[in-house]
Amino acid sequence: MFWTQAVPKSPLEVEAIKRKFDIVELPDAEIFLASATHILARELGYKTSSERRSCVLGDGRAIPMMSYGLVEYVLGLDLSAFDLLELGGGGSTQFWAGCARSVVTLETNSDWLKSLQAQGLRNVEARLSTPERVASDVLELGRKFDAIIIDLAANRCRLAMRALEVLKAGGFVILDNSDWYPNASRALRDGDLIQVDFHDFRPLHHFRCTTSLFMHREFRPKPRAARLPLVPIGGKDLADTNQWDRP
Repeated sequence: MFWTQAVPKSPLEVEAIKRKFDIVELPDAEIFLASATHILARELGYKTSSERRSCVLGDGRAIPMMSYGLVEYVLGLDLSAFDLLELGGGGSTQFWAGCARSVVTLETNSDWLKSLQAQGLRNVEARLSTPERVASDVLELGRKFDAIIIDLAANRCRLAMRALEVLKAGGFVILDNSDWYPNASRALRDGDLIQVDFHDFRPLHHFRCTTSLFMHREFRPKPRAARLPLVPIGGKDLADTNQWDRP
């Protein structure tokens, strides 16, 4: 329950209002914490993901098990002309299939592969590999990609170096759990890609992690909607009233 401060109220009037409407007064810190918890648990889908044991946003959309900040950034991009290579499939494959023109997924877990193939995603080609062979299997595809996702149970440093060989100009590489793979991150930086780190919570984890975006120097983000960035989940949209943003 809130009331306007336009008309000053005496302490006695304030107490009378509290009793009438059964108001409990909380410090600002507690209110801010409650709001932040609501955004994470409900709007970003953290609670629902934990209950379902699958990665979804609050509105039910399937997302990768990656930093929320990275996921929201990708949601703002138009990748409809992108051919994407996913090294490590699973629940994320449906998400990438909804973003890109085509997806090639190399997976080392046969059960995950069967699950992917059973989904019948029309623009996804899923193949079985092994941790030892996946780097060479990338080359045997005989093509290059606009985006490469590295999220596989294999040597990610080798995969990072291989990704540099098959990345198209103007594309990008996403390295998940990059905070655990500093050598893989260094390899991509040494390949002259621009690194942007997204430190954040993610579904099904009780601690913060990092997903990193490595952009080719010719990468030019194309917005999916009329604006970029999108209004963040749980954020405030002031674009229409912000006089400081008028050309």
